[in-house]
Amino acid sequence: MNKAIKTIYAVILMVLLQSCENVFHNDKLDYMWRLDCLEYPEGVDLMGRNSSKEDVKGVWFSFARDLVKVEDKRSGFCIIGVLTDNGDQLTFDFSMYNDDNWPPIDNDLKLIGIKDKVSTFNVIELKRDKLVLENGKAIFRFTKW
Repeated sequence: MNKAIKTIYAVILMVLLQSCENVFHNDKLDYMWRLDCLEYPEGVDLMGRNSSKEDVKGVWFSFARDLVKVEDKRSGFCIIGVLTDNGDQLTFDFSMYNDDNWPPIDNDLKLIGIKDKVSTFNVIELKRDKLVLENGKAIFRFTKW
């Protein structure tokens, strides 16, 4: 009986220790980020409106393992996609929403600066509390929450 209990405790301890490993190459990316600002260097947002800078409220990006969640609390839009982290680049893949079982998401993505269902972002800056991404059309400035 004591041997069985010790084995169970050992297994639980191993599981707990295993779950503490870093999720990404660089654990600074983990968890939730508040999108504070979108900058459009060309002076036009992805909807074709004149805009060079937009202060954003209510848009959140969450990163965990191979997933990215984007939530726009202003419109109620929320989507989960596949994340590929290559260190200096992140790729968001929402292409699984291509079939007719899902409502169109292209305009919702464009409203938050994401131009395509599969988009690659250059990591300009990544600190424990600050993240800056760039995708060729927009610059995203985040604060960790």
